[in-house]
Amino acid sequence: MSNFIQNILSNEASLEAYADTEKELLVFKLISLLPVSSLLKVRQQLREKVVNESYTATGKIVHTESAIPIPNLEIELWDRDIFGMKDFLGHGITGQDGSFAIFFDPKASGFGDDADLELRVFDPPQICTIDGKIVKRKNLVEIIKGPDNVQGSYDFGQLSIDYYEYDQEYAKFFPYCVPKSIKHDFVPDALGMTLKSVAQYGQIMDEIVQKNRRNPDEPSYAEIQKSFPETSTIILEKERPGYTRSDEFFGDRMLNGFNPVIFKKDKDNPNLYTTSFNGEKFKLTGKIDLPNYKVKFELRNEQLFPIEITLQFRDNNSIESNPPLKNSQTYTPLDGNKWLQAKRVVRATHIGVLGEVKAHLSQCHFNMEQYSISLLRHVRKSPIRGLLYPHLKEVVHINNFGRRILMDPKGGFFAKLEPMPIIPDMLQWVRSNLGSYDWTDWQPRKPLCDSHRYAKIGNLYWGILTTHVDSFFAENHDEIVKNWDEIFRFSEELIQHSVAYVPFTMEQTDDGDEWYDLNEIDNSSNPRREVNGEVKAIRPITSSSTANEQDIANLKQVCRYLIYQCTYWHSCIHNEHNPEFGELKYGALLSNGSMGDEDDESVMPGQEAASIILGASHMLTNFKYGYILKNEDGDVPAKLIELVASKRAEFEELGFDLNSLRSRLNS
Repeated sequence: MSNFIQNILSNEASLEAYADTEKELLVFKLISLLPVSSLLKVRQQLREKVVNESYTATGKIVHTESAIPIPNLEIELWDRDIFGMKDFLGHGITGQDGSFAIFFDPKASGFGDDADLELRVFDPPQICTIDGKIVKRKNLVEIIKGPDNVQGSYDFGQLSIDYYEYDQEYAKFFPYCVPKSIKHDFVPDALGMTLKSVAQYGQIMDEIVQKNRRNPDEPSYAEIQKSFPETSTIILEKERPGYTRSDEFFGDRMLNGFNPVIFKKDKDNPNLYTTSFNGEKFKLTGKIDLPNYKVKFELRNEQLFPIEITLQFRDNNSIESNPPLKNSQTYTPLDGNKWLQAKRVVRATHIGVLGEVKAHLSQCHFNMEQYSISLLRHVRKSPIRGLLYPHLKEVVHINNFGRRILMDPKGGFFAKLEPMPIIPDMLQWVRSNLGSYDWTDWQPRKPLCDSHRYAKIGNLYWGILTTHVDSFFAENHDEIVKNWDEIFRFSEELIQHSVAYVPFTMEQTDDGDEWYDLNEIDNSSNPRREVNGEVKAIRPITSSSTANEQDIANLKQVCRYLIYQCTYWHSCIHNEHNPEFGELKYGALLSNGSMGDEDDESVMPGQEAASIILGASHMLTNFKYGYILKNEDGDVPAKLIELVASKRAEFEELGFDLNSLRSRLNS
C-alpha cells in the first residue's frame, strides 16, 4: 500500500486506471493512511471524473422579503421514489451570492429510474455533548420539491425561502421576526414544560374569570390569592409580620429585587439617592393608574432606606397623553398609613409597569431578539455561532409565544379584559427603551453599598464571562478572522434594523440628578451611524469584512453583553418576578387614585384583571428549563460551566443560587 501511495504522489499512477468498485476499495484504505495534502489530491482526481460523468443541480437561495442571498447553507439533493423512499444524490453549500451546484450520478436514483429531484436546506449542525458524547444536530430549514423524471442537469433557478424575516407590522416599533419564518423549533422538553405551565395556571385563571362573570362580587381577592401558590412576600410576612412593608425591605427590593434600580444622586443633597418615573407621555386605558413618582433614599449602615416619596396623579382620571395634573404630594415615614400607601403606589408602578415593560420585555426579550435575528440570518461558519447560539436560540420563539398567549386579540389572556390593563403605547415605549440600549462600553453597575448584592453578583459573573470569552477567542482566533465577513454582515444588519437613538425614554425626564454610576448607562464617545437621516442606537461592531484588533475587542464585548443579558439579567428578572408581583396586596396594579389601605378594594384592578395578572405571571415564570449548570441540551460550552461552578462558594455567600442561573432567554 505504501508503494501505491508513492506512485500516486509522484504521478506515476492515477486513480483513473481503476474501475469504480476497485477504486472505492482503494480509497477506503487510503483514507486512514494519507496525510491531508495527499487526501486532497486523491479527492481532486475523483472529483474530476465525477464532474465529467455526472449531472448538475444548480440554483440560488435568497430571502423571501428582500431577495438577499443566503450564503453558507448546506444543501442536500435527493431523489423521491414511490412509497416515500428517497435516495441521496449529493450535497453542496451556498456561496456568497446564495448559489449552489451539486454534482450527482444519474445511476444513484436507481436502474431505469430518472431522478425526481428534491432539495433539503439545512443550517450548519449544532455541536452538543450528550452523556459525554459529542453529537451533531442538523436543523432542517426547508424542503423544496423539484421536477420529476429529470434526464439531465437541472437549474432550480432563484429559490425564495422565509428565513428569519423581519415583520413589517412591527418595523415602526422594533425588529421582530415573522413567526412562519422561524426555522428551528423550541426544544421539545422546553415546549412541553411551557405548555404544561400555561395549561395549569390558565385553567385556574379561567375558572376565576367565569365565576366572576356569573357574579361580579365573587370570588374575593383573598380567594383569588389562595388559588395560586404562596409567594415569598406572603411566606416572609407570616414569619416576620410587617417586615415586607417596612422601609428596610422596600430599600432592599429597589437594590436587589425585580427590576433593580440604577440610582441617581440628588442634585440638592449628594448624600441622597433617587429614582423616578414619569407617566405623562402615555395614553392609558382607564384600567390602571400611572402616576409620576420620585423617591429619595439615604444610606444607613450600608443599607438603603426611603425617606421621601413625591406622587403626582392625573386630574379628572384623564387617559390621554400629556394630561392635566393634580398638585404633587410628598410623603415621609411620619405620615403613617399615607406613607404605606405611597410605598405601595411606587411598588405597583415599579414592578408591574416599569419592571415588566422596561426591564423584562424591553431589555431582555426585544433587545435580544434584534441580535438573535441577525445572528441566525448571517453567522453560520464563524465559531461565534457556537458561542452565542445556546443563549440566543429561543428568543424569537418565546417572543412569538408570549405575543400569541398574552396579546393576541382573538385569544390572548389580556384580550379577555375590556379595556386591557396594558397601556396602548406599550410598543412605542419598548421602541424608546431599545433606543437607549447599546453594547458599547457596557458593564455591570458598581455596588452602591455593601448590601447591594445584585451588583456584586453581576460583577462576579461579568468577570467569569470575560475569562470565558477571552479563552474562546484565543482558541478560535484564526477561524473567527477567516469568517469575518459574517460578522461584518451581522453588524451591518444590526445597524440597519436598529431603532433610533433616544437620549431619554418615554418615562424619563431631565430632573437635574446625576447617575451614581454610568456603567449601564449609555455614555460612550464612540460615534453612532446615521441611516436615512436617523441616528441608530446600536453602534457598529466592525466596518470592514476584514478584522483589526479593535474589531476583535468590539466583538468580545458584544459576546459578553449578550450572554450577560440572556443569562444573569434574565435570571434575576424571573427569580424575583413572582416573589414581588405575585401578592395582590403587595404589588398588584392599582386604579381609581391608587392611594388606599391594603384592604381598600376600591383601588384594586378588579377580580377578573387580578386573576389574569396572577395567572399570566405564574404561567410564564414557573417555567423550569434551560439552566447553565444543568445544561439540559448539552450545548452550553463546558468551560463556561466549569468557570461558573468554580465560583459556587462566592455566589452562595452573596445569596445567589447557581442552580437558578439560566442558560438562555426562553421564558
